[in-house]
Amino acid sequence: MHIFKGNVALRTILERTRPRGYVFVPDASEAPVLQALAREVAGLTLEVGDHVAYPLNKHSAQEVRQLHARAYRPLGHDDVSAANDLCRELAELARRESAYPELAEWMPTEIGYQHYRDARDWISPHRDRRSDRLLSVTFTIAGSAWVRIHESEVDPPDYSRLRTIDASLTAPGSAMFLRAPGFGSGHQVIHEVLPPMHGSRTIL
Repeated sequence: MHIFKGNVALRTILERTRPRGYVFVPDASEAPVLQALAREVAGLTLEVGDHVAYPLNKHSAQEVRQLHARAYRPLGHDDVSAANDLCRELAELARRESAYPELAEWMPTEIGYQHYRDARDWISPHRDRRSDRLLSVTFTIAGSAWVRIHESEVDPPDYSRLRTIDASLTAPGSAMFLRAPGFGSGHQVIHEVLPPMHGSRTIL
């Protein structure tokens, strides 16, 4: 599986992700990859997690609200062969980058498909799980939405007191890389996923 188009260099992506904590990569993926992922997610049963009615970290400075349909599988699960192939190829590409020895044994461990069904589905500002390691990577399969990067105005972070420092309009084939503990400083950036611009949006 060839994940990236010929003009996309993982080395450049890692060079930016390590110090900044994130990188948006527009038009990154080859069409056959997106087609395989689209077929795969169409065959999965997605469950809706309503964390608008039941927020995560409720009543705290880091309360998170989100609503979308999703399916999670461990790497190697029979249901997600296309995503398995993508993860293994991505890990192999990372292993070839000798400038980043911490990635020599990196391998994604969880595959998560998310479907934002309409303008009601979104994720409020948040950081990914502390249990994540090294890198998190998201590919947009279908649809489009803005993703915003934030900084907290106070320490420890308060998700009600943020300033937006960057944003990108995702589209089919775009990718987002996020730093996780173990890579660079390990500090995880605060990001927000807005509702789809039109119709729905599906990501891996």
